[in-house]
Amino acid sequence: MMSRMAQDASTDTSEQRRSHTSDDLRALTRKVLTVAASVIRILTVVFAGILVVHVILAVAGANPANGITIFFRDLADNLTLGIGDLFLPASESLRIILNYGLAAVVWIAIGIIVSKLLNALAP
Repeated sequence: MMSRMAQDASTDTSEQRRSHTSDDLRALTRKVLTVAASVIRILTVVFAGILVVHVILAVAGANPANGITIFFRDLADNLTLGIGDLFLPASESLRIILNYGLAAVVWIAIGIIVSKLLNALAP
């Protein structure tokens, strides 16, 4: 009788451990997915911000030989997602606004969609 009670107690303990482990794993998964969603959202906003700064500098007529202008232009050229030459209007300012502005909007959309998907996957 005593060994039966001890066995029942050990079975309850192992079931409780499995339950706690499963809950802990779910909580960890939720936390990792939530952090990943936040990091992606932050990165995509930073990428869009770089594109917007480039647009402002180019349209406002910043010195193209200035180090800051070159820095943002080089970064923006790498973040266009292939959209950098989608529109080819006669006006250089309009070309920059359309192409780099569209790339910024696409980065924001990517950030929103991916972060919502990751948050939806979180248990």
